[in-house]
Amino acid sequence: MKKIIVLLFALMTTIVHADTITILNNGKAGGSFNARSTMYNDALTLKGYKVKWENIGKISQAVKVFETATEPTMMVYSTNQSNKRGLFNNKDNFVLLEYEQPMHICTRNESIGKSGTITVAHGKGYDPSVLQTLLGKNIVLVPYKNSGAILKGMLGGDVDVMVNNQGKSLKYAASGKGTCTVSERLPMMHATVIAKNVDLAKLRLALKDIVLNDPLFVQYHSTRQLEVINLPREMELEIVQGSEKAWK
Repeated sequence: MKKIIVLLFALMTTIVHADTITILNNGKAGGSFNARSTMYNDALTLKGYKVKWENIGKISQAVKVFETATEPTMMVYSTNQSNKRGLFNNKDNFVLLEYEQPMHICTRNESIGKSGTITVAHGKGYDPSVLQTLLGKNIVLVPYKNSGAILKGMLGGDVDVMVNNQGKSLKYAASGKGTCTVSERLPMMHATVIAKNVDLAKLRLALKDIVLNDPLFVQYHSTRQLEVINLPREMELEIVQGSEKAWK
């Protein structure tokens, strides 16, 4: 009987003190949001968190769910989304700045020097007005669901140019079907994690350890040549908020 009581007490203690969190997957397979969400889900589970996976698959809908969430909830995010979504990184939701990367502009070999209208692939989350301002008006913007779909469209010859992240751009350049250069006009993109209804400092500690030491994250960042950031939270938030303004 005594053993049963001890076991029940241990079980109750585990339940009471277990960290629980909902991860909103705001991306589709093949995209960076989906990849990052999945890796955080797996890594936090290994750390003993009770993770609830919400497979939303659409950034606009995920933002709505995040804003109305009443339970511990986290979501990967990026600064090129903030202005269009109306959801900004701030002191009450910012967990960490994971990495920064320049945006790339890639051009098909057949489209180099092309005159007339040029078709430009971009992510649905990008603000079209920003791209029009920076890339000129003699373009037709073609939105894709995520970075993976953009790459697929370029490889298939469906568009002339793509604006994409560093990882997918490196893959395209390696295909030999075109050239990619770092954009000197588009701002730097910063990948973040935001959360609510949680102890932000505690979650940040867990996620920082994951980002810096989990083998899958280390491989993800290194193969894409991503600049991982590890600064005090206040400094990271300052960088992120500056990036949000640059994307406005």
